[in-house]
Formats: sequence, structure tokens, C-alpha cells
Amino acid sequence: MVLKDWVSIFTGLVISSVIAAQDVASSNIKRYNKIGRLKVDTTFNEAYLNDFLVPYQEFSDLHNCRIKIKNKKLKTTMAARPHFFSLLLGKRNRRYVILVNKNESFKGVRLNDVPKEARIGLFAHELMHIRDYESRRVTGVMERGLQYLSHKGKTQVEHYTDSLTIAAGFGQNLYHWASYVLHDSDACDEYKIFKSEVYMTPIRILSQIEATLPKP
Repeated sequence: MVLKDWVSIFTGLVISSVIAAQDVASSNIKRYNKIGRLKVDTTFNEAYLNDFLVPYQEFSDLHNCRIKIKNKKLKTTMAARPHFFSLLLGKRNRRYVILVNKNESFKGVRLNDVPKEARIGLFAHELMHIRDYESRRVTGVMERGLQYLSHKGKTQVEHYTDSLTIAAGFGQNLYHWASYVLHDSDACDEYKIFKSEVYMTPIRILSQIEATLPKP
């Protein structure tokens, strides 16, 4: 083997080592920040954390829950779910994830397009899903999952969650969210129809807010 071949091999090894080191370094980049038991994707942290903390700080019963916020391709703007295997470890060890849609081709509502007041309403709604899960045993959480398999069941769950959001004091924000989705967003007609069928409409939300006000 001539000197030229040895130099080529050595150069290749050096380049491979540099690339491997870069891969290790990139894998160690901090992707999540922690606030108590809340674990937040850094991209969410930079753009939306202050708005998310508005309802989160009000829901002290959720502060002991292990919640992770991460990005994922979805068919909706956001979704809150229990980590399935954690359900088998007892209630104290449950973990939840709040997913944020990162699909660039999504024809619904992208979070970065949502106004602040509406965004807070959406965050409160997702946190109410977790409050609902926390109130249930494993069988009850699984029952919720089964309800999502039908249009009727999904509607019942989402209307109940909207009711929880209103009762928690974020009805006006929820109204802004529903109104934005149906009347001001660039979402496709199919998505708007789905939202109007499965979730409370703005009029329904206002009606329920009024029903909860103390009578003179």
C-alpha cells in the first residue's frame, strides 16, 4: 500500500470521527425545559409558554402531574393524551403528553396563527382533558379512549371538556378560540364543519357562560 493510500485512509477516519462527534453533540442539545413537573419543548417554550402558564398556574391540582409538551404531526391543532404504559403504574406515576401539530401542510388551524386570547382558551381546554383523566381510574381513562372511536362519543367528550373549561373560568377565552376557528381562521371548510359538529359553537359557549353567572 503506497503512502497516498495511507493518507486517504487516515483522512477518511478523521472526517468520520468529526461527523460522529457532531452527531453526539447535536443529540445532547437541550430540547426540553422543565418547570416543576412540566416538561416543555424548547420551541414551544420560546413562542407560547407565557400564554400556556396563564391557565396552568390557575389549575393547582395539575401541578403534581407529569406533563410533557412536544411537537408532532396531527390532524388537529393540539391534543392531550395519557401515556398509555404509565396508566399501568398507578395513578401517582401517570404521565401525560400535550401534542402540538407541526405538520406544515395541515389544512386546519396552526397554533402560530391563533390570537393570544384564543390560544389561552385552547390551552385551558387541553389542560381540562388532563383534569378529566386525573379524575378517572384506569378503566375510566380507557373508556374515554373508546369514546373517541365514534363521532357521537367524541362529541360527548369534547362538549364535556368545553364545559370544564367554562367552569374553570376560561369561558371567554374558549369563546374566542371557537369563534376564531369558525369565522376568522384560514382552515378548510371540512375542518370547520368538523369543529362545529364535535365542539361547542361560540353561541353555545356564550349561552353556558350566561347560565353559570349568578342571578341578580
